[in-house]
Amino acid sequence: KQKNITNMATILLSSTISQKEDADEDAPLPLAKLRTVISHETYLWLEEADAKESEWKAQLAEERSNVMIDLFGSDENADNNSEGSNEKRQRHDRYETRIKEWTSSHQNSDGFGGISIGDNDDDFVNRSCFPEENYDGNHSENPKVENEHNSENGSITVKYILSEAPGGHGDAIWAASRHVANLFANVKKCRDLLSPILNQDDDDQFIRNGDVDYVQDLSRNPLIGKRVIELGAGAGIPSWSALHCGADLVVCTDQGIADRIRCLAECALRNLEDIEKRTEQSKQFGGEEFNTNNDLNCGIVKVCPYSWGTPIDPILETIRCSNSQQDKELDQVHLFDVVIAADCIYMPDFHEPLLKSIKLLIHRPNKSDHRWGMALLPFALHGNTKDENVWNIVPLAIEMGFEVEVLEGVQLTPQWKNMDMKRGFVNMLRLT
Repeated sequence: KQKNITNMATILLSSTISQKEDADEDAPLPLAKLRTVISHETYLWLEEADAKESEWKAQLAEERSNVMIDLFGSDENADNNSEGSNEKRQRHDRYETRIKEWTSSHQNSDGFGGISIGDNDDDFVNRSCFPEENYDGNHSENPKVENEHNSENGSITVKYILSEAPGGHGDAIWAASRHVANLFANVKKCRDLLSPILNQDDDDQFIRNGDVDYVQDLSRNPLIGKRVIELGAGAGIPSWSALHCGADLVVCTDQGIADRIRCLAECALRNLEDIEKRTEQSKQFGGEEFNTNNDLNCGIVKVCPYSWGTPIDPILETIRCSNSQQDKELDQVHLFDVVIAADCIYMPDFHEPLLKSIKLLIHRPNKSDHRWGMALLPFALHGNTKDENVWNIVPLAIEMGFEVEVLEGVQLTPQWKNMDMKRGFVNMLRLT
């Protein structure tokens, strides 16, 4: 009996320690640790936002304490009264973590994770946490997906955080983001997607990596060595996918909302650390990466606030903060091979400023490099305006000098369980 009691105590202690470690891993990273992925100006801005938030929380806590004392006579009674809500919150927290994961899939168009299973925000969890609730992009029941992605060759897993800040719709992983991230992780499909910029002078294909004699290997992800930027990133799934797939430089941007940018910066750092760990492990097993999607060299990742239609100087300055001499010498011509704007065209009023930014950011031919970059605009029709108003971006883009291709659409799972299937159907525009 004494032995059983001792064993139970040991199990409880281990469980408590494990829960504390999980809580520590899920806690926000200190702002100082994020300095490597943001500019100094962005750091000062986030520092000021942190100070204001701390002051607001302290004031709110004081006001709440005073209200509870007035209602119940003491803090003890107030604590007892809130036990029910705390218990409910703890039940929810067992399944809901701050740091979430999404995994690519060759079979499942959605990948795994990032989709709500309920009708409201309180029911938001990764579907991969609930295998019995998983279903594929066609809503057919698929109870076998619990560990399917673990056996898929070449799959990647990215970490993401959903910002709680209001503004825009960056508090969810929309189908368009999942779609382009999944395409990036599939070498063959990624090669088809990026074909316009891969078919340009193979002899010069990898000159940016300093290896003119490199023979193109079709098993390598075509994002290796590329410069990628995402506009209106939200949670940044396409950015982190590109980083895991070997992009040389990834810049993730969204509107200037402090909590949104901080979450993106933390994701950038956490995904970079995961790549570094995987790289080190692969070297210990013989120096070759088992996943042919990725290179052994970690790319550079940066995060910054950016408003469409404005000068791109803040983006350039953020990149120049890196230790790369090439990035320090970045100019207005040698820019990005791939510009991504996932589910960013549902509001027609923003079409023109978005296209202006793409035109500023896309790589253009120059004396030393005659290649063009490209832009990808995956999107769904959400019903907030007439469909034709959204599609009007095509003639506008042509008028602004782009060549536009309308690629085949794909049905994915809508973000919420009872959402119209149309909002999960992803169209794709490719601009060059």
